[in-house]
Amino acid sequence: MLLTIHHACCTGGSIISQILASATNSILISEINPYQPIRDKRIEPFFDPTSILWHLVYNSKEISRTHKLKYFLCQLDISIEHVKGLQKNLLLRDHTHSTFNFSDKDIFFMNKKLGSSFLETLRYFYELKSKDFDFTLIKPIISIRHPLDSFISARKKGWLSPYCGGEINLDNYCSGLLRFQKYMEKEKSAKVIRYEDICIDLSDCLKKTFLDLNIDYKVPSLDEINLIRVTGKSGRITENISLRERLIEDVDNELKNQIEVSKCYKKYCQLNKYNPNYKDPQIIKAI
Repeated sequence: MLLTIHHACCTGGSIISQILASATNSILISEINPYQPIRDKRIEPFFDPTSILWHLVYNSKEISRTHKLKYFLCQLDISIEHVKGLQKNLLLRDHTHSTFNFSDKDIFFMNKKLGSSFLETLRYFYELKSKDFDFTLIKPIISIRHPLDSFISARKKGWLSPYCGGEINLDNYCSGLLRFQKYMEKEKSAKVIRYEDICIDLSDCLKKTFLDLNIDYKVPSLDEINLIRVTGKSGRITENISLRERLIEDVDNELKNQIEVSKCYKKYCQLNKYNPNYKDPQIIKAI
């Protein structure tokens, strides 16, 4: 069995990945994607004797998409064989931003030439190995969070531009989230997990998720969750699984106006059963 998780930034992807890995006896490989540039040439070369391709790219041009894909699939093949030998499952956390274009209504992917998603790359890999592969063994999970909270968090970190395109506002942001969720839900076996449900009742959320996916699981302890190491995490140690409170000071007058007029915000909230009221008492903290 191969689990994959896909999400936008600031939606609880790190902690949810840790929970899923520890709940399903899985080895987590965090934030991977075959089409991410291999090396940032602004960074000085450093000692890393096993990363041949990284050194090659640093001293030449970016390698072709074909070679990049071969390199990625070779590593994936070794990882699957290794994890199988450990009698564990494999959980792959997609670095969604490497390929999916949240901000352009006409282009799903960051590069038109790519024309494929992370899941389509996995299908290609298994088709190379066997034409009879049962693709229902790949279990995609989409993690989401209340769009206002993820918008506020991404705004603080300066990460909104890739989601909004030219004009950074709540409506453009939610438009990108809607497009991503619609695209991912083409996967008939995909399961959506709300960050808030994990925080409110971890046991119940895992039960509903894994019964639907027909996967054995356990409810992990906090110690087990914290043993899972991930990239892309805020840095906090998970002392408890609970909602991060929304600070009323983060909802300024301009954002209040955007909440009032944004059709995409209301549509996304309705689709995922979120309360669009920014004063939702469940997650608000007054200053």
